[in-house]
Amino acid sequence: MTVSSANIADSPANFWMSWAGAIWKGILNQLAERAQAAVDRGRLAALPLRHLDDIGMTRAERAAILGYEAPSHDPWALVAIQRL
Repeated sequence: MTVSSANIADSPANFWMSWAGAIWKGILNQLAERAQAAVDRGRLAALPLRHLDDIGMTRAERAAILGYEAPSHDPWALVAIQRL
């Protein structure tokens, strides 16, 4: 009787410890995935533009993956600035 009651008493503590461990493991896994994604984005950013044709990627696709857009050249912006 004492063995089974001891297991019941430890059961909630073990449950919460395993639950906390699972949450902590999930957080660490997310951090590791984000770090790996950052490394991959860094490698893609460091890739010379001339190699984009070799891998079948356009400059716009590369910019979308890296999360930045090339500055657009608006011919009317120059005219507006000159008139000010």
